[in-house]
Amino acid sequence: YASSYASSVLSSAGSALAAMVLIFFFTLLMLIEAPNWRAKVCAVVDPDQRSGVFESLDVIARQLRRYLLIRVVLGLLTAGLYAAWLWFFGVELLLVWAILAFLLNFVPTLGSLVAGALPVVHVYVQQDFRTAVIVGIGILVIEQIMGNYVDPRVQGKQLSVSPLVILLVLLVWGWVWGVAGALLAVPVTIGIIVTCAHLPRLRPVALFLSDETSMDDLDDIVSAK
Repeated sequence: YASSYASSVLSSAGSALAAMVLIFFFTLLMLIEAPNWRAKVCAVVDPDQRSGVFESLDVIARQLRRYLLIRVVLGLLTAGLYAAWLWFFGVELLLVWAILAFLLNFVPTLGSLVAGALPVVHVYVQQDFRTAVIVGIGILVIEQIMGNYVDPRVQGKQLSVSPLVILLVLLVWGWVWGVAGALLAVPVTIGIIVTCAHLPRLRPVALFLSDETSMDDLDDIVSAK
């Protein structure tokens, strides 16, 4: 049973790494083609409207860059804390748990739950119930500190997505594109929200997708520098 469990864990880690590689090349292609898309916008948008369009695109890019940078930094910090805590108890597959903690950091709420539960189950299978409980308590403390103290103070006033929308987009993107889809779901949704917020006819869509309750709050966040 333990051997089968280890194989399934390694398989999951392999899928996560494959998703990371896919996302890397996806991002690389987006960066390479960015100048072409700017030229295309110039070709189809009236000259007197270009400044407004480019301003909106700059805001979208800034929001996404900030979101991804913060998630990368917090993900690395969380992964390091996970690895240090698990190493203290002699838990195997430290690199696997650290990578999963980093990747699942991009999936709000559900990601931290899965990232914390998997190593606890592993400890229970490989060692004993008492050690698993202690490890679980430590991981819970890490998640509470990161989620309730560090994360809000680092991110500040930033666009947030409705928890219900997060669950729905995770289900849809995960079904369409597997692990890579689940990891890209929230960044893509944030891009959609910011885009809709800058289009008068689609502003209600942005409000419903976000976790804000008024247009003024939404405007303050999507226009924040």
